[in-house]
Amino acid sequence: MNAATIDEVVDTDNSEQIEQAGKIISDAMKWSVAASVIPVPNLDLVGIAAVQANMVSEIAKVYGSTLPKQAVKATVSVLLGTLAPVGATSVVLGTTAKYLPGYGSLIGGISLAGFAAASTYAIGKVFVGHFENGGTLATFDVKSVTAKLKEEFSKAKPAKAE
Repeated sequence: MNAATIDEVVDTDNSEQIEQAGKIISDAMKWSVAASVIPVPNLDLVGIAAVQANMVSEIAKVYGSTLPKQAVKATVSVLLGTLAPVGATSVVLGTTAKYLPGYGSLIGGISLAGFAAASTYAIGKVFVGHFENGGTLATFDVKSVTAKLKEEFSKAKPAKAE
């Protein structure tokens, strides 16, 4: 499988598909941030994963592919697991803070929001590149996209204040 992303696709005949996929990613990023503020610890992560799985399914439809929901969920879970060490502080702090009464949910949601948006963006971009290059879920190889996934995640992470 070619691990090219949406930015590396040279064929411009698919500009409408790329535009549709970009809107799907943008909408999913907003929904994943909304899921990150669910005040129940760990339910927030389930919500983020559900938004991302739905995003991948919607992107697949744009490219004329249908994917079994369980396979999409499993693949998204593996990709999130790949990104978790990169965003470990946000994930651990965000989820743990929600156990604190009062402001814990607010602090936890804010901490997790950046990870939610960045991971959604990265997963979306990697799948668009995969589908643009003729891939299917059956040909998707997590190992071959790990570096690209982390690169896209880094691009999407909010810049740290200096």
